[in-house]
Amino acid sequence: MKIKKFIAPTLKEATEKMKAGLGQNAVILSTRIIEEERGNTVVKLFELTSGFEESSVTPKSKITLEEQPTAPANNNFAAELNLLQQLEKDKIKAKIDSKKKETLARNVTLKAQANKGKQIVNDLKEVISVLMHREIQKPYIKVIMDQLKKSKDLLTPSNLDNYVVECLSSMIPTTDFELTKSRKAKIVALVGPTGVGKTTSIAKLAAISKILHNLDVGIISIDTYRLGAIDQLRIFSEISNIDMLVAYEPNDLPELVAKLKHKDLIFIDTVGRSQKNAGELKNIKTFLDKVKVDHKFLVLNSTSSTKSLLDAAERFRVLDYSSFMFTKVDEAVAHGNLLNVSMKYEKPIIFLTNGQVIPDDIFSADSEQLARMIYTGRGG
Repeated sequence: MKIKKFIAPTLKEATEKMKAGLGQNAVILSTRIIEEERGNTVVKLFELTSGFEESSVTPKSKITLEEQPTAPANNNFAAELNLLQQLEKDKIKAKIDSKKKETLARNVTLKAQANKGKQIVNDLKEVISVLMHREIQKPYIKVIMDQLKKSKDLLTPSNLDNYVVECLSSMIPTTDFELTKSRKAKIVALVGPTGVGKTTSIAKLAAISKILHNLDVGIISIDTYRLGAIDQLRIFSEISNIDMLVAYEPNDLPELVAKLKHKDLIFIDTVGRSQKNAGELKNIKTFLDKVKVDHKFLVLNSTSSTKSLLDAAERFRVLDYSSFMFTKVDEAVAHGNLLNVSMKYEKPIIFLTNGQVIPDDIFSADSEQLARMIYTGRGG
């Protein structure tokens, strides 16, 4: 038996070619659809494979009526045609089913993203409410929300709080205080309103410097107005074996500093004055201008309102303070005021205190720790 293939645009034409070339007795062995590139297009063609005996091939001109295809041959052709049509239908159905599955999966994904987006929007509204409750001012809340929106695709209900803390941390300026021995005494003055805890804070800093860092420390007090202030420092200095001197007049201060020039650190305790009394603030400035002060900490009570803290920070600018020290953070019900003041005056926070115990209840300011304290409302 010989094998021969016929190709035509339709199955009918391929069959006619086979009959014309091989005669009515040719046997169809198989059919299939092939693709052929013609220029820039691809066309589908039918390929018919036929088998025949050489002796049975009869020229078309000699075909008689009796040699016309019988019914079984026609039935064979019809069955194959139906099979091809069914295959095409199955392919089309498979494509439709695949598209349906893709669309369904896409819709599920879009719905999940929409639900996530709605949840994040609700969570962000809750964050705003919390920040306002923590007494952070609106301009700084807006800064935080703008930062969060930049990362909205990464936000989830489980990591949102960490992102808020990170934003807060990036906004809070802090600084370190170097406690090391040096050839020249470093002079540090604590200034601030009355009753904020300057004297207690000096005692804590002096004790830490001496006990933990083995520094030679001296204290000078110019607080000769407050009853018992000098006695309080004198008792502490005697217990801790720290030299303590008192300046009654501005001109006394350079002489006292000279007496302590061999020290590593000299702390100056200033008198507490109302920020509303400009004359008294200038008097403190007259004292401090007599010597070169390396650091001036503005000590503020963290339980005060933002309005009060901003007023004090503004009026004490006459003393040219370099950083903030906040006391009583354990007593404050909200700590957003710390952020408000430090951001407004662009001064770093250096120390926080959270009790009266000397020297335990004081710690260096850390931006992340402060951020968590502000956001959670829990004091250090």
